[in-house]
Amino acid sequence: MKKEFIKKFREILRKFDRELFLQNNASCCNGISLAQCHTLLEIEKNSEISVTDLAKSLSLDKSTVSRTVDGLVNIKMVDRVIPKENRRLALVNLTESGKQVCMSINYTNDSYIREVMHDFTAEESEEFLRLFGKLTNNMNRFRG
Repeated sequence: MKKEFIKKFREILRKFDRELFLQNNASCCNGISLAQCHTLLEIEKNSEISVTDLAKSLSLDKSTVSRTVDGLVNIKMVDRVIPKENRRLALVNLTESGKQVCMSINYTNDSYIREVMHDFTAEESEEFLRLFGKLTNNMNRFRG
């Protein structure tokens, strides 16, 4: 791969990272942190999930996720459930308040993506998803 391509790609990624950071901060409102935002959305995706599995999904250590979940429990966005059949397992799910925050986050982000990609053709959108997914998967494999 050519040095000039790598340099240009890294510059674009830095710009993308800054824009994504600004958008994430704008969409993760209601007084929650970005970590809490990501945790809520991951719980929403899985309905009910153990803290261990949540940590794996977020690629974070369990203690970090536990602290984040504790904060979300304290502000009543997440419930922690201990199943009777396995008292050592802690499952988390969204409260009504947590569901409402997720709906707000999703609406804001969906609107933003729709706006910034408005001039992509259907073919460009599909190709972008394919290539961006491939890049993300390669990054994940390299890290793992």
